[in-house]
Amino acid sequence: MGFNLSLVSFFVLIIAYLIVAEIFTVLFRLTGLREDKARFQAISCMTNSGFTTKESELILNSVTRRRLARIMMIFGYLFAVTGVSILVNLFIRSSGDQINWWTLVYSLIFLIVILVLTRSKWIVRKFDKLVESLAKNKTKGAFYNNVRILEMFHDKLIAEIFVTHIPCEIKGKTLLEMNFRHTYKLNVLLIKRGNTIMDHVVAADEIKQGDRVLIYGSKDNIMELFKDNI
Repeated sequence: MGFNLSLVSFFVLIIAYLIVAEIFTVLFRLTGLREDKARFQAISCMTNSGFTTKESELILNSVTRRRLARIMMIFGYLFAVTGVSILVNLFIRSSGDQINWWTLVYSLIFLIVILVLTRSKWIVRKFDKLVESLAKNKTKGAFYNNVRILEMFHDKLIAEIFVTHIPCEIKGKTLLEMNFRHTYKLNVLLIKRGNTIMDHVVAADEIKQGDRVLIYGSKDNIMELFKDNI
C-alpha cells in the first residue's frame, strides 16, 4: 500500500469511526440512557477507557446494553488495530514513496468538511432520526423495558423495572390520575430516580423515563403494561 492510499485509508477510518460512534450513541439512547451518558458509554466502549464502576452499572443492568457494549468493544479493537497498521505503513512509506501533495491537500479538505458536518446539529439530528427509525424497524422489541424478577409469591411477584420507555397510557400522569392500583392491579413499592430513592411512594408521584421501579403484582399485568417478556 503506497503512501497516498494509506493516507486516504486513514481519513476514511476516522470518518467510519465517527459514524459508528454516533450510531451506537443513538442505540444506547434508545435503551433509556440520556444523550450525554449514551455518548459517554459509546466512546468508552470504543476506546476501552473511561468505563468507571459506577457508570458501568448502566450497562450491566440491561441485556440490550450489554450486547451493544460487546459489539462496540469489538469495533473499537478492530479500529485500533487497523489504525495502528495504517499509521505504521504511513511512517514507512513516507520516506520511500513520492508524496502526492495534492492528495494530501484534498484529503485534509475532505476531513475538515466531514468534521464540520458532524458538528452541525441539524445534520446530526437528521442522521440520529434515520438511525433510530431503522433500529426500531429492524429490532422490534429489543428496546423494551427491562424487567427483573426479584421474588415470586404464587401468581404474584416483586419485579424491578428499568424504565427505558414510558408506556403511552401512563406518560406524564400521576399515580392518582391513573388510579394506578385499581386500573393496572399493580402496586408501586419504590422508585429510584438517579441517586434519589423514593421509598414512600404517594399518589402525586409519577413514573418517568430512567426510573428503576420496584413493583408488586401479577406477571401478566406487569408484562402487559411495560411490554417486556419476563
